[in-house]
Parts: sequence; C-alpha cells; structure tokens
Amino acid sequence: MTNSLKVAVIGAGVAGLATARELQRESLQVVVFEKSHQLGGTWAYDSRVEPDLLGTDPNRDVVHSSLYKSLKTNLPRELMSFTDFKFSDKVYGDPRKHPGHEEVLKFLKDFTSHFELAELIRFNTMVTRVEVADSGIT
Repeated sequence: MTNSLKVAVIGAGVAGLATARELQRESLQVVVFEKSHQLGGTWAYDSRVEPDLLGTDPNRDVVHSSLYKSLKTNLPRELMSFTDFKFSDKVYGDPRKHPGHEEVLKFLKDFTSHFELAELIRFNTMVTRVEVADSGIT
C-alpha cells in the first residue's frame, strides 16, 4: 500500500467542506482544522455581539459572526448547490427561492454527513502557522 499525500484544509465553511470532499474523492488523507466548535463558517449564526468592536482588549470574548437573525441569501437555491449534492432536492421547511441562514447551515451539515466529512474535522483548533512537513499532519 502506498502512502497518500496528507493535506490540511483550514476552515469548515463552504469552501473548506467542498475542498475536503474533493480531496477525499482523490483518496488523499485530509484533516480540516476549524477554529470554532461547529462547521458552517459564515453560515453559523451567533446571536452574541462582539463586546470590543475595535479589538483593543486582548482578553475579550471574540465573536465570529457576520450574520443577522433574519438574513436570507441573495442567491437562489439552485445556485447554492454542489454538483453532486443539490440544495433544491432538500426540504427544510421554507419553500421560498432564497433560503435563510438556518437552511444553508442545515444543508452544509447534510452535505458533511452525506460525504462522511465530520470525521475529518478537528473542531476548536485554531491554525496559527502553516508549513510543509515531511512527517505529515499532527
């Protein structure tokens, strides 16, 4: 058995999950590093508000969220699909053409489950440095 290339993907948002899926499809050893406790990236809504908007307090509780509660996408479902996993095939309770962030997150969770990507994700892991390593990912 030959050793396959080990690849790190930073972030379990849309781009990271799609990248992990394609690398997995090529039979590469993939690890996805996600700094938060959940997947979804931009689509993971957090109702908290950043307490220090200028970021002057290094001990502040950092809130990563660019969503608001009633946000709907500006793209129709058909354009939010992956080639092998269609958004329009899923039923999440709201039939309107432009889904809300809750539906997008459910879609990403379904995508992750369908392609068994969750086992590749290391949650609560912030990447602070990246370099090529001969010994692989640790």
